[in-house]
Amino acid sequence: MAEKKSGFDRTEKWTVGLTVVSLMAGGIVFAGLVDRWSGSESDLVASTSVGTTSQAQEESPDPNSEYTYVTPTAVYPTTIPGCESVDALEEGGMSMISYMSNTAETYDDPRFPWFSESKASAMSAALASALPEHVQMKFASPSESLQFGPISAPSDSDELPEGMSIENMASTSASTTLIRDGKLGRLDVWLQRSSAPIPPCYAGSLVERRTLADGSVVDGQDTWSETNGVRTLSRSAILYGSDGTLVQANATDSVYQGGSGVEISGSVPLTVDELIALVSLPQLRTTAPVPVGTAPLKSDCQGSAIEPTGRELDRGTVDELGRALESGWRAAPPGMPSLEPALGALVLAASDNSTACQELVARSGSNEATLRISISSGQPLPKAPNKYDPSYDGHPISSITTADGSVVERDERHYAVMPMGNGDGASQSTSEQSRYVTLTRPSGAQVSVYSSASSPNSPMTFEQLEFLANIDGLEIR
Repeated sequence: MAEKKSGFDRTEKWTVGLTVVSLMAGGIVFAGLVDRWSGSESDLVASTSVGTTSQAQEESPDPNSEYTYVTPTAVYPTTIPGCESVDALEEGGMSMISYMSNTAETYDDPRFPWFSESKASAMSAALASALPEHVQMKFASPSESLQFGPISAPSDSDELPEGMSIENMASTSASTTLIRDGKLGRLDVWLQRSSAPIPPCYAGSLVERRTLADGSVVDGQDTWSETNGVRTLSRSAILYGSDGTLVQANATDSVYQGGSGVEISGSVPLTVDELIALVSLPQLRTTAPVPVGTAPLKSDCQGSAIEPTGRELDRGTVDELGRALESGWRAAPPGMPSLEPALGALVLAASDNSTACQELVARSGSNEATLRISISSGQPLPKAPNKYDPSYDGHPISSITTADGSVVERDERHYAVMPMGNGDGASQSTSEQSRYVTLTRPSGAQVSVYSSASSPNSPMTFEQLEFLANIDGLEIR
């Protein structure tokens, strides 16, 4: 009979708290970030599971149950190509572990010298270039374009499961939406180091085990799961590297589509063979050197629209807006700061496919400030604040309607920033100041330019921000 599981509460993830859930079998942690959108257990298992599958009988969801989750039953005894023997996965043989990380994520954690931002960039480039010819990544923000993120790991003070180390639980991940034959699917890749022995072959989702020339072992898996009668297909590959590298790649036919929920295409975008090829890439080994001249990672940025209502942007539109920024900046008046990286390298905003944005550093002599510019469409014209209204809090500090009907808002704020996880925040707090200019046109096009700086530095001036907002060509049609 197929396996049923009840639902369970999920912890929301924010910047200050990242929940990592893993499945552990045979001493190896199969790490995976909890899926970032859905509250369903099926998505969790689809993204992290090395569970069971077979031609076994399905069980219909119980109509009296509020939530049902079904996976196939493993066939045992059985044989699996590449396995000298096959074990049954006993009840309790796979356990779930989780932790909350309240430490700031970073690419350069001294606890993990094998990893760095340049290492993440090299691995990201290798992974993207190794996708099959007829498979494309959907245009998305950098963090949703197979770019490996910072290391996620427990803090030194966390209590770890027996026999586990921080090194074995630390992982980096990369994700994207793939398009194959017009159908969408999801790809998630996790990478970590592991000193645990290679686990036995277990009956279930494992369809093949390969041993590579250097002694590394790769498992290919194929399975499905059903939540409330809705089936999700999943394939994965896991590399147990001879150098201690552990790489997992999981592809599913389910893709989160924002407010419309999860879309099930019915087609997994990668085959087991293709997934095995990805995890076997030599560039993904933790011991592989970083090539000289590796390009830096692209940074995510946030859009400024309160309610994103504009049209979805494609790569051509974002590139066109970037060229307009680059051209306009060449005509900047004297006294403008130097910008790094170069202005115009726009990306799609994180969690907002209707906004293009870029984050930069602005330097003038010894002064250093951050700069963020975002461009969106479909925005309503702001109403001028009534400064005599008791609810007016002084923000924005000004709102002007120009001759063409556009509205230009200015605002400025002062605040204190305390380090995350520091109990003595008062003595460690930093004074910061921010300024922003938002230009909203009658067409709904909106350009928001924001700058902030920590004392004793100062953000860019309103005049400098307004120059950027008024550059010609920053309109999404």
